[in-house]
Amino acid sequence: MSWQQQRDRFTPETPLAEASTPPSSWYIDDDFAAAEGRLVFGRHWQPIARKEQLAQRGSYVTAEFAGQPIVAVRGDDGVLRAFFNVCRHHAACVMKGHGRAEALVCPYHGWQYRLDGSLLKAPRLGAVRSFARDDYGLRPLEIDSWGPWVFIRSAPGPIDLAEMMRPLDERLDTEELEFFERRTYEIECNWKVFVDNYLDGGYHVAHLHRGLAAQLALDDYRLEVFDWLSIQSCKSADTAQSDPSGQDFQARVGQEALYAWVHPGFMINRYGPFMDTNYALPISPNRCLTIFDYYVEKSAGASQDFLRRSLAASEQVQNEDIEICGSVQRGLNSSGYDVGRYSVQHEAGALHFHRLLHRDLSTEPPP
Repeated sequence: MSWQQQRDRFTPETPLAEASTPPSSWYIDDDFAAAEGRLVFGRHWQPIARKEQLAQRGSYVTAEFAGQPIVAVRGDDGVLRAFFNVCRHHAACVMKGHGRAEALVCPYHGWQYRLDGSLLKAPRLGAVRSFARDDYGLRPLEIDSWGPWVFIRSAPGPIDLAEMMRPLDERLDTEELEFFERRTYEIECNWKVFVDNYLDGGYHVAHLHRGLAAQLALDDYRLEVFDWLSIQSCKSADTAQSDPSGQDFQARVGQEALYAWVHPGFMINRYGPFMDTNYALPISPNRCLTIFDYYVEKSAGASQDFLRRSLAASEQVQNEDIEICGSVQRGLNSSGYDVGRYSVQHEAGALHFHRLLHRDLSTEPPP
């Protein structure tokens, strides 16, 4: 079955109460995953860095999205630019990691590019003919910023960044936050399994995350759906656990927890003095990379011990999610499962995500 036939086994117009989930092939098929890389991750804004990482002239950050190596850099003129991180000579990646540089220099044959992407030096080409230096700069792509983040996309997409993020303008305060740690996890599941878990409207929290659940008024869980993102929110519970782990969860949650998902795989969690971001990236149909960045309010005066205990509480939740997502992926690979159903009470956000995926996969880019 082609990936297009797999796509059309899901009918996005079906109402939530009658809808079936996408088939398991969406989560295990190589051709379907390749189509997602081109039509989903290629055309939507992806966070590549924090603005502070690209604040100085010559600062750069590299990343890879669905097999596309990318570099973002602050130019001599102060302008942010992004390029495919691919040398125009023989395709080696030009830069790696992050840092500052006077020029972008390929480690293979020494081709050098200015910070604006134009070719500076192509050493020892000899008597090459029909070589126009201006034609061999790094290939550019779109770059923009919102809040504390810099975003890129490698192909024209359906919406500009400011418009996409507008529902969060009044809901998400990031001004007084500072970054303090990054953690990454490779998970034995399709990237969509991780997003589905995030978007189940708190359905799994009472069963899987008991320490966190004790701090949330789950009966008050709310969902707002917008064009390209959704916002889940929940007030804190009136009472808190008295054991140490419960206190750590209580400190993280504060008065209200806000969980924002931005299509396709960027998630923002704001509560108490903290903000966490989760970012799900495909590695293969059965494996994904999740990147967690942690922020805290500058005015919180958080001690290292407090941050350590807060991270431990977060780590507990992540480990619980990692285990269940791996279990789901094993089930998706089983002949005992094909499609499931949605909880009408909880999973409107997941259906919204699947409808957007179907729309992306049904819209071929212009030639």
